[in-house]
Amino acid sequence: MMPAFSASRAMPRSTGLGMRRFAVMLSLVALPLAARAQASSQGTDPGPHISPAIGVHYGSPLRASGAAGFLVDLNGNKNDGVIVMGELGQQGGQVSLGYFRMLGWFGSGYSLRATLVRTADDPWNATEHTTYAGVELHGMLIFGVGGRVGFLRRTSHSGTDPHETLVPIGISIGF
Repeated sequence: MMPAFSASRAMPRSTGLGMRRFAVMLSLVALPLAARAQASSQGTDPGPHISPAIGVHYGSPLRASGAAGFLVDLNGNKNDGVIVMGELGQQGGQVSLGYFRMLGWFGSGYSLRATLVRTADDPWNATEHTTYAGVELHGMLIFGVGGRVGFLRRTSHSGTDPHETLVPIGISIGF
């Protein structure tokens, strides 16, 4: 007789360390920019503007997911700069770093990101408990509603992995 639920497999140590290193590198890039923005005094150039960023996504391989992070606006117009995001989904997690550009007044724009994805038990079109790295393009048509597409390659070891590369596709609201 099988139990009602099975214990999930632990993440391999080398993969967990790789994801932690990637997250630390993202933080190290953003922290000096945040400190500069907060240290500026009244009447001087404030430096980059930092804003929160959130999003809700649905697609492969994470299925439904929520994302949170921040935008670092480098030119003061609040329309382009660096985006740093973390995402947690039903079937995995993702961290990304890239460039964003907003167009017009109605929440339209795009972002191009370097991405690291770690899948969980039952991802769509991907191997479970596997790490993938690559790029994603997010497009927002109006009011932050749009989609995303990417190209990811498997980076963790798997002898019988049918999903060497992924082309994640999804719909999104926000970043």
